[in-house]
Amino acid sequence: MAQRQGSSTQDAPGYAAFESRDDLAEYGDNALLLFVAQLRLGFDDVDTFASNCLTDSNNDKKCDLVAVSADKQRIVLAQGYMSKTTSGEAPANKASDLNTGVSWLLSGDLDGLPETLRGAAQEVRDALAGDEIRELQLWYVHNRQESKNVADELTQALRTADGIIKREFPDRDVDVSAVEIGRAALEEEYARMQAPILVSDEFTFDVPGGFEIEAADWSAFSTAVEVTALRTLWETHKTKLMSPNIRDYLGVVRSSGNINFGIKETAKGQPDNFAIFNNGITVLVNDYELQSGDDEGKQSLRIEGAGIVNGGQTTGALGSLNPTEAESTAGAMVMARFVKCTNTAVLGDIVKYNNTQNKVEATDFRSKDAVQDRLRKEFETVPDADYRGGRRGGATDAIQRSKTLVPDSSVAQALAAFHGEPNLAYNETRSIWDNDAVYSRVFRDAVTATHIVYAYGLLKAIEQAKLKILGIAEDERTDAQKRHAAFFSARGSNYLLLAAIGSCIETILGVAVADRHSLRFKKNLSPAQSTAAWQPVVDLAMAFSGHLAPATDRGLKAQDRVKKAIEDFSSMLEAVRSANPVPFDALAAATQKA
Repeated sequence: MAQRQGSSTQDAPGYAAFESRDDLAEYGDNALLLFVAQLRLGFDDVDTFASNCLTDSNNDKKCDLVAVSADKQRIVLAQGYMSKTTSGEAPANKASDLNTGVSWLLSGDLDGLPETLRGAAQEVRDALAGDEIRELQLWYVHNRQESKNVADELTQALRTADGIIKREFPDRDVDVSAVEIGRAALEEEYARMQAPILVSDEFTFDVPGGFEIEAADWSAFSTAVEVTALRTLWETHKTKLMSPNIRDYLGVVRSSGNINFGIKETAKGQPDNFAIFNNGITVLVNDYELQSGDDEGKQSLRIEGAGIVNGGQTTGALGSLNPTEAESTAGAMVMARFVKCTNTAVLGDIVKYNNTQNKVEATDFRSKDAVQDRLRKEFETVPDADYRGGRRGGATDAIQRSKTLVPDSSVAQALAAFHGEPNLAYNETRSIWDNDAVYSRVFRDAVTATHIVYAYGLLKAIEQAKLKILGIAEDERTDAQKRHAAFFSARGSNYLLLAAIGSCIETILGVAVADRHSLRFKKNLSPAQSTAAWQPVVDLAMAFSGHLAPATDRGLKAQDRVKKAIEDFSSMLEAVRSANPVPFDALAAATQKA
């Protein structure tokens, strides 16, 4: 990606990392937005994420990206802005657009929404109504300097979103936060991934004693610290303290069910008991030293550097107490563990296992599974394919993306959809890894790397077809392209089309298929070559996407509609197979059926 006019990457390694991502160039002004999303949300397949979540268009109602994650109980609404020059502040009116965006997304007339946003709005509202969401994040991502004007506009957007949720979904407890991510914030995000401790200052806590545990690569001192001292640390450094905690401080919503509000109320109402009511905090430090006590027996703990790896919400809630509230917390203590580690690998695991917001993902537990171990070995012989089978590369994948990466999340989705479970692929991806029965069904013992390449290539061909269709300006689309665009704008459409094509595989290949898991290409194709082999069939199959459209209502959750839509699609594809056999015969000739 070419460096933009006015940018300097000499002192901006985070922005340099973004500019090195050639794979994002095709997304134009949304490239930075996707880069930041990958840093903050941690997904491994940017193309699949973009295909599902980008809503940017000429009439997007100020919503460039809408991501709904029921697994993480989170919605992200983002607005992006890219300038040819990176100097000066970003325009505040783009931040105010989020105020408009949340209104349309949460409560606007669905029939009045453009096709690119209608499915997203329905999905968001269904998730909120179904009590699947605990957090709504508003982002304004740009390549200029952060400013107070933008912060003020984001505060208004936050209030609007919070008010609409309380009005439209009064029984739901949802944290709403808004953040500006400009050049400085991007660099902090980048630095956070390179070193989890951004605050390097020294600080001294008065402590009532404590105990130390040591190992070869680390040591930890457990004690308790005063709430007032923790507040002082927060007032000085604020969210930089959260460098190991990707979510930062969520803020306080005044509701009895909100954890941060509860923390504040407990500290004020029962300061003497706060230490036993609260789970405490874990702080990564560069060094610590327990110093001798005074005449009254008090001791102090001097630390160098601080990064709160667990207990970020506790720290933020206590730090946000106003002076009057803080007076009522006199004597309150917080259990605290200070950890020093010299081994970077162990340090990464400390962050992973301690941070409840960066919890161990289900894929991590499957990484040592016999099936995944075998698949990794089989993929060693597949050209231009890097399959890790649950061994995540972590945040560094967002900085230096492997062009040959075959993401395990996309593999799981491709297999599930190809074998007839599009709802599982789109709405319940995590259960593939969490649930033993579901995992065994998707990653059965018979599944091979070459079959994965076969199904994964189909998913990527569909994503490319969607990108091509939605890339055509609305006023330049033919009637057929308008129908295709309308279908692809529905949430989950990619997986529905994949499932429909998978269900028609005997028609496509012209032979009976006893076990679809045995399907693979005769030649040892790379994932990119598999995508190219599928593309002509996908282009023809799109002509009947209208027959699948009814099943996209409610995000593929209506199983009877999905079944009926696929049956209708199958009938039409069978007819076109006879009229235009060339693309189908080509795929059939390339496919090993058993």
